[in-house]
Amino acid sequence: MKGSRSSRLYLFLIILCIVLGGCSRNSGEEPEGVADKAETAPLQSSGVQKLVFHSEALDRDMRLSVYLPAGYNASQRYPVLYFIHGYGSLETDIFDGLNLQQNAERLIEAGQIEPLIIVAPQMDNSYGLNTAANPGDPTSPGGERYEDYLVKDVVEYTDTHFNTLAERGSRYIGGISMGGFISLHSAFLHSDVYSRVGGHSPALFLDDWSAAGGANGLVQFLYPTEALRQERDPLLLAQKRDLKNLSVYLDCGSGDSYRFFEGAEQLYTLLKSKGVPVEYHFRAGQHDGDYWMSHMDEYLKFYAERMEGS
Repeated sequence: MKGSRSSRLYLFLIILCIVLGGCSRNSGEEPEGVADKAETAPLQSSGVQKLVFHSEALDRDMRLSVYLPAGYNASQRYPVLYFIHGYGSLETDIFDGLNLQQNAERLIEAGQIEPLIIVAPQMDNSYGLNTAANPGDPTSPGGERYEDYLVKDVVEYTDTHFNTLAERGSRYIGGISMGGFISLHSAFLHSDVYSRVGGHSPALFLDDWSAAGGANGLVQFLYPTEALRQERDPLLLAQKRDLKNLSVYLDCGSGDSYRFFEGAEQLYTLLKSKGVPVEYHFRAGQHDGDYWMSHMDEYLKFYAERMEGS
């Protein structure tokens, strides 16, 4: 008799479990089919999320800092700005050191720019390049694929985990110093991915490498062969590629210690001669955070300024 009651109780619990939606072998498991979104409920205020994801191109986990605008929710889709840090910096410095979040919040609140997502990816000191183990042989295996990581992995992860407008017209890229080089290099090679690109004090070296280690310094990493320079140098890419569907913003401080204003001005002149929509701002300032912070509003308006009537 006791065994019969136990059997009926066990059967009842099984039926109840089925009615309520099924029993999981592990209560911590997420049910199959649940959308893998980083955020689905509206945020009461904007915020920066620090995330880690696995890059197929680099075959390791990489970090992202992601800014979500106030009111971010699943019923709306947003343009995305990929903003790249400088040499020797971290992706967190974009928000912690340059006040990018505070400027974006203020301009969005004032209706001067569209609400947007800002993604700052970890780029190390890579200059955003696909490199080979043997620099003299671009086909040799064993290098690092930072270009593929940025253009493919980071963009795909962002578009599949956040509510983005996943189209080139709503996808922008920009950065400071090394990040400016990365942004110009990536956008010039992949203008089908981005519609706007900004180089803020971009690390455009001409022929003077004295500020970057001389003949055995950075030049050996960036351009170990003339063939690789043809494939990597934003100035040379701008000569060869059709970039008329890309909007370009360049700026540099007059006191820039690396004299990157020389490369920026040369690139501006070249792009303008080819009919590319480009603007160049040569302003007072150094190659430092104070300069970039003082012009962050102009940068954000270039990427996401709200048009009248929108």
